[in-house]
Amino acid sequence: MHTIEHDIERPDRSIVEEFEEVPSTIVSDVTGNIGLTMDAGMRPVGDGVEMAGTAVTVNASPGDNLIIHKAITMAEPGDVLVIDCDGYTDVGHVGELMCGSCKANGLAGLVIDGGYRDSRELAEMDFPVYGRGVNPQGPLKQDPGSVNVTISVGGVSIDPGDILVGDDDGIAVIPGDGAERVLELAHEKMDAEDATREEVQSGKYLLEINGYDELLDDLTVVGPEDSIQ
Repeated sequence: MHTIEHDIERPDRSIVEEFEEVPSTIVSDVTGNIGLTMDAGMRPVGDGVEMAGTAVTVNASPGDNLIIHKAITMAEPGDVLVIDCDGYTDVGHVGELMCGSCKANGLAGLVIDGGYRDSRELAEMDFPVYGRGVNPQGPLKQDPGSVNVTISVGGVSIDPGDILVGDDDGIAVIPGDGAERVLELAHEKMDAEDATREEVQSGKYLLEINGYDELLDDLTVVGPEDSIQ
């Protein structure tokens, strides 16, 4: 059984574009560091990656990419194609031609929790691609799948219209209905870090600036004399 939903609610494009200037680390910090940052296995194919866009979600059968081809035709400029292949890396579900089609049609990137191929070509394409692993073997085209349903990619639950922010560090996810508040917090965090950066460059320690020494005072610190003999 498969579901194909053509109409999804996207955040205002101007808000999404503002996230292009926000690092994934900042987004992760202001969203609480829990549940909205993809795991370390989701890596960019190349270096110097910057990505921000709205999710068009795909639930694809591991080893099959028929529904991915369909989803590419449904995505709009500024979207990120986010594909759940259940982490399957024994097949390259997408490659140079499919990602080239995404780029030519204005997509902001592609994220696949599964395998991809043509890694050299993808790294040179100047199009953000993230995946869990690379494999030269091609996929089947026979199993159904779904487009624009809730999926899980990189350990994060993603709905159509959520915002993905990616760079060399990884990917952070912003629920579409909370984008404005996250953006506000992100700007506040970036301003605060700019101020802290100046203090660090003057020689001050983060332990002192952030009051971490007070945390240490609340801990029981033991030395070698306290170890079990």
